[in-house]
Amino acid sequence: MLDGVKIVEFAEGAAGPLAATRLADLGAAVIKIETADGDWMREAVPAMAQDGMSASFFHLNRGKRSLALGHRPEEAAPLLRALLASADVFITDRAADELERLGIGAVSEEIYADNPRLVSVHISPLGRKGPMARQRGSELTTQAMAGYTRYLGTQEQPPLRLGADVASTGTGIFAAQAVMAALYRRNRDGRGQRVDLSLLNSLLSMKSIHLAAQSDPDVYSGPRVGGANNPPERGWKTADKPIFFAFGGSVGAEGRAGWVDFAQEAGLTRFLDDPRFDKTGRTTTGHGIRVHELREEYEKEFARFPAEALVSLIRKHAGNAAAYVSSDETMAHPQTAALGIVKEVAMRGGGKTRVRAFPARFSRMKPPLKDGTPHLGEHTEAIAAEAGITGPAFAKMIDSGGLLPRAGNA
Repeated sequence: MLDGVKIVEFAEGAAGPLAATRLADLGAAVIKIETADGDWMREAVPAMAQDGMSASFFHLNRGKRSLALGHRPEEAAPLLRALLASADVFITDRAADELERLGIGAVSEEIYADNPRLVSVHISPLGRKGPMARQRGSELTTQAMAGYTRYLGTQEQPPLRLGADVASTGTGIFAAQAVMAALYRRNRDGRGQRVDLSLLNSLLSMKSIHLAAQSDPDVYSGPRVGGANNPPERGWKTADKPIFFAFGGSVGAEGRAGWVDFAQEAGLTRFLDDPRFDKTGRTTTGHGIRVHELREEYEKEFARFPAEALVSLIRKHAGNAAAYVSSDETMAHPQTAALGIVKEVAMRGGGKTRVRAFPARFSRMKPPLKDGTPHLGEHTEAIAAEAGITGPAFAKMIDSGGLLPRAGNA
C-alpha cells in the first residue's frame, strides 16, 4: 500500500515510533533519526534474551534504519535538510526550539518550503496551543488530566493509573491515520501540510463515549459514569478462574433471549422468581446497573463450574462470555492463530521472536512483515550517501561531532 513512501522519524518512546512502525507494516521505508544517546526506549526493561535488546524498542522499531546524530548535532543540518527534502512524511516529538537548533525549524511551518509535498506530523504531550503548550508532560500526566485515573479504584482510595500506555498508543494510532489522510489529500492537490497531535487530545477523543454518557446530569447511571463509584472489574469468580459474561444486548425492546434458558440449565432457577433479576439478564450481567449489587449471588452458584464449562454454557444460550486468561494463553489461543495476529520475525542475534502483525487484513494486499531492529547509527553512512553526502562532506560531519563517529553500536 505504501511502497515507495519515505518516512523520516525523529521521535522517542512509544507514540511516534509506533505510528512509523504501523506505516512501515504497510510498506513504507522508515529512517529513524536518534540523538547520540539513542532513543531512551533502547534501555527500557525487559531485555530480550537472544540479543539483549529492549523488547519494547524491538517491537516499536523493527524494520527501520537508524541514523545517529553526534554531540554537536547542528553540524549535521545539511544532511537533515537533504533527508526532509526527499521525504514524504516527517514524524517528530521534538520541541520547536530543538528543531530550530538543528537547522530544520522551517519544517514546523504549515507548508515546508524546501519540500511542499512533505506531510509533517508533530506529537506533543499537551498540544501546540494553550497555556500549557510549552510544559512537559507524559503518559501519567495526560491520564490524570483527562480523568482516566478515576476509572479504577474507588472514591475513598487514591486514583490509579491505567496499566496500559493508552495515551501513547492511542496517539500513535491516530498519527498513522492522520498520515494516511494527509497523503490522500496530497494525491489530490500535490501539497503537504502540518499535522499536530497530543497525548491529551488523543485521550479525550478516546473518551468520547464516556463524555457523552456524562453530558446529562439528570440521568447519572451505568458503566460509563460509574467509574470511581464502583470497584474495578475483576470478573465473576468460578471454580477456577474468573470470567466475563453478558446477556441482553441491544436487539429489540427486550434484548436477546437466552438468560432464562441459561438460568434453568445452570441451576439458577431461584433467580427466576427474584424481582431483582430481570428476565433478559441485561441489568445483572455484563455492565448492567445491578451487577455490583448481585454479583455475589451469581458467584455462589458459579463456584460449582469450571470457567471454560460455564463459558460454553453461556454461549450455548446466546450469551457473551470469555474466561480471563494470561497473555501467553492469548497468544497460543486457536482464535489468535486463525486471525494471523502473531507472526515470527528474525532477530539480529539469531533465532526468532513473536510480533503482532498489522491488525487489518486486505483482500488484495499482503503487506510484508519487516524484521530486524537497527543498532544505534547502524545505517548513518548509507543514509548520508543516499542523500548525496559522501567522502569529505560526510567525514567533516563525523569530525565536527555532527554524527556519531562509527556505526553499529547498540
